[in-house]
Amino acid sequence: MHEMFTLGVPAWELVCRAVIVYVALLVLLRLSGKRTVGELSIFDLIVVIVLGSAVRTALLGNDKSVLGGLLVVTVLLLLDFISSFVTARSRKVEHILDGKPVLIARDGVVFQEVLKRCNVPTGAFEGVLRKHSLTTEQIGQAILEANGSITVCKRE
Repeated sequence: MHEMFTLGVPAWELVCRAVIVYVALLVLLRLSGKRTVGELSIFDLIVVIVLGSAVRTALLGNDKSVLGGLLVVTVLLLLDFISSFVTARSRKVEHILDGKPVLIARDGVVFQEVLKRCNVPTGAFEGVLRKHSLTTEQIGQAILEANGSITVCKRE
């Protein structure tokens, strides 16, 4: 029972590990493209599950204590709060961390090269149009939002 609350590695090491892993995942996931949780494919879901498993050792090392786990979770939540706090107050940081909206269609013309560059499958875009009961010709503009969702406005 005593070992459950005794850190297996120094607390500063757990904090450093959490910061390094958080920043690395933030950069890697930011580079991987825009997708919302509701739009994850089965392959994306597998990556998320495997990431969680792979990151466990990077976060905790040899520490198996409850205290170590709670410390890492606290640091990760604090980092998330800080990034949310800063992005809410700085447009520049928001664009760096969250990205910018991208125009993917206008006046009935879908920009296929932009869809490819943003890793948006044509079928996924067509699914959004079906949800809005729109055809390609009816698109006023379609925007891939920073959070990965697609907003479509009907042509006037």
